[in-house]
Amino acid sequence: MVTDSQRLAVKEMLVKQLRLRMDPSEIADDTPFFQDGLGLDSVDAIELVAAIEQEFGVVVASETEAQQVLVNVSTLTDYVVEKGGLA
Repeated sequence: MVTDSQRLAVKEMLVKQLRLRMDPSEIADDTPFFQDGLGLDSVDAIELVAAIEQEFGVVVASETEAQQVLVNVSTLTDYVVEKGGLA
């Protein structure tokens, strides 16, 4: 089960690594990362994959996996926790 503190850790990583001008608490768990959500683009996605590995030690192995994981905070946190990146 994913905890609020684990979701917050992912939100803090997003804000720090992508230099978002917002407080991590302003990001809803279901806010989409792309398009009308946070407005990330393909370059941000590449940076985000690198940040996930750096911050949590979790490797996103393929583009297909990235598309499934990089949807919102909930999907990303679930993935990182499942792969053992957040205890």
